[in-house]
Amino acid sequence: MSRILAVWEMGANMGHIDRLLLTGRALRQRGHQVRFVLRDLSRAHPRIAAEGFFMGQAPVWLPTLANPPRLGNYSAVLAAAGWLDATGLAGLISGWQAWFDLLQPDALICDHAPTALLAARGQGLNVWTVGSSFEVPPRAPHFPPMAHWDPAEAARCAGYDGLLLPVANQALVLQGRPPLGRLTEVFDDTQRALVTLPELAHYTGYSADTEFSGPAYLGDSGVAPQWPAATGPKVLVYLSPSHPEFRRVLAGLSEAGMVGLVHAKGLSAEAALRLGGPHLRFEAQPVRMDEALAQADLVVAHGGLGTATAALLAGRPQLALVTQMEQHMVGRRIEAAGVGLVVLPGAAAPDWRALLQRLWREPRFAESARRVAARHAGRTALATGERLADLIEASLAPA
Repeated sequence: MSRILAVWEMGANMGHIDRLLLTGRALRQRGHQVRFVLRDLSRAHPRIAAEGFFMGQAPVWLPTLANPPRLGNYSAVLAAAGWLDATGLAGLISGWQAWFDLLQPDALICDHAPTALLAARGQGLNVWTVGSSFEVPPRAPHFPPMAHWDPAEAARCAGYDGLLLPVANQALVLQGRPPLGRLTEVFDDTQRALVTLPELAHYTGYSADTEFSGPAYLGDSGVAPQWPAATGPKVLVYLSPSHPEFRRVLAGLSEAGMVGLVHAKGLSAEAALRLGGPHLRFEAQPVRMDEALAQADLVVAHGGLGTATAALLAGRPQLALVTQMEQHMVGRRIEAAGVGLVVLPGAAAPDWRALLQRLWREPRFAESARRVAARHAGRTALATGERLADLIEASLAPA
């Protein structure tokens, strides 16, 4: 039996917990002791503690940066984790080291946990970095640009890294540890697994031997989908009601003769009643994704990785109304795969009726989506957890 520590430091969505839990379950079933140190214990309790796992609080950066520098690569993530404050970063390193000393892990699984990686550097730990490609950028002398399609951004990356490197090294000196030669060294000497599909990798430039372990979204929870009785192409809509085009998108859907099942988190019951009609039904709770996608013809969402992955595996074309950089990166991949269309923030509002009809009537979108789905037939979140457990367990075996 090996002692395995699974940690999460950065980010807010439940995908981090789900990825670690899937892997932790599989490892525990094989006889290993798995413990969790996590960013948000309140959200983890129904999943982690409820299944009998030990969980503790991760060291996390709490202050908000005033006038943070503009950073266009993974350095922006590190800055948000406290890597622009040497003494604060040294404190976080001490916190992670305390967990390592207390739990004495044989292997460390880091999901979006860059400071844990920094603390583990040179400690002789068997370290795995797992996550979506956003959290595990490709290996390079400098972190590549998030806007990888912009040559000007690529030219700025050395400067972005250069702002943080001396601060990180000052924190390491305060800890009596050797400095980094380059910022990307934080990922050196770690084994990596990307929990996504290659078609949706946020970055380009991964080597041919990169491990893409599969999807991690869980599509078997939520309420059963109940569609309007009207006839027409069925569209699953997952949009924020705060999006400036929210109401016009719904109007365009009805004008196109389509039937929409809409989950808009935070939308009041009064607004749902007012906006609903023969072609639109609002569901206050998330719907069971696997059932809804089996019945849907199209998907309209924001380009989040979980929903985009679910739509891709179901072979459904998708329209992504992206609102931030991570979604923009996924949106670029949706377009490159030919499985959907993307509307960028700040762009002139399109004719939503015409755009939806184009997505439905041009066969290339559905054909491309079906081809990608066929390529990944049978890939599930449970299979991903088993695959990660296989990799980690193999790394524990004696040479």
